[in-house]
Amino acid sequence: MCLLPSFATAMSLEESVKQLESLDWYTEEYPPYNFAGEDGQPTGMAIDILMEAFNRLNVNVKPEDIKIVPWNRSYKYIQTRPTTALFSMNQTPEREKIMKFVGPSIPSEVAIIAPRSSNIQISRESDLNAYTIGVVRDDIGDQLANQLDINKGVITRKNSLKQILFLLKVGKVDVVSYASDVFLDSVKRSDGNSADYEVVYSLRKGHMGYAFHQAVDDAVLAPLQKTIDELRAEGVIDRIIENYR
Repeated sequence: MCLLPSFATAMSLEESVKQLESLDWYTEEYPPYNFAGEDGQPTGMAIDILMEAFNRLNVNVKPEDIKIVPWNRSYKYIQTRPTTALFSMNQTPEREKIMKFVGPSIPSEVAIIAPRSSNIQISRESDLNAYTIGVVRDDIGDQLANQLDINKGVITRKNSLKQILFLLKVGKVDVVSYASDVFLDSVKRSDGNSADYEVVYSLRKGHMGYAFHQAVDDAVLAPLQKTIDELRAEGVIDRIIENYR
C-alpha cells in the first residue's frame, strides 16, 4: 500500500539510495519496535525491517548510524530539520499533514493502561476525568489523550516512559496513555510483571511507519516504500515481528 503521491519527480535508484544515506536517522527507546540492545546499538522490529529493506536496496545505513534520542527532541527535529527521518511513528491523519510516511510496517494499539489492582473500569471518555493520566510529551498517547473530551488538567506530561512508570508506581498518576505493547514490554524490561497491568480503554488501533520531514522528495522515498510493500507481501515483516513476541 503506497502512501506516496503519484506526482513524485523522476529520480534514479542510485540517486534515491544516496539521499537515503544522507538523511539523519533517529529513533527512541520504544521496545519492542526500537531500542538499544545489550551492545548499545539500536535493535527491534522496526530496525530489522528497515535493515532488510536497506539490504535489498543497497543502502549503506547500519544500526550504529541511527541515533537514539528522547522522543520530544526528535519529534521537533522532524518538523524543523529537512534531512530528518524518525521512527517508529504511529501514522495518523494529523501527522500525515506535517510529515511524510513510508509504511505501514507494524500494527499497534494506543490505549489507556492501568494496574489491575486498581480495578479501574472505563466505559466512556468522561470516566477518565476521575483519574490522572500519565503521558510522554508529544507521544501519540499524549496527542490522543489531548483530543479526548475531558478536563485537560488530569493529564500529566513527562519526557520519558521511565518517568511515567515511576509516577504510576508511587501513585502520582492513575493510568497511562501509551502504546499498549510498548508499555507492557517496558514493564518487563524494568523487572516488573506485565500481568499486573491491563488495557482499560482503547484509544486507537493503527500501524507504525517511518516518518520523514516534508522537504524529503517523494522520489527518494518511493523505492523504500516499494520494498516495504514487498517485505509485507512476502511475509518477511510478519516473521520479524514474531521474533520479538
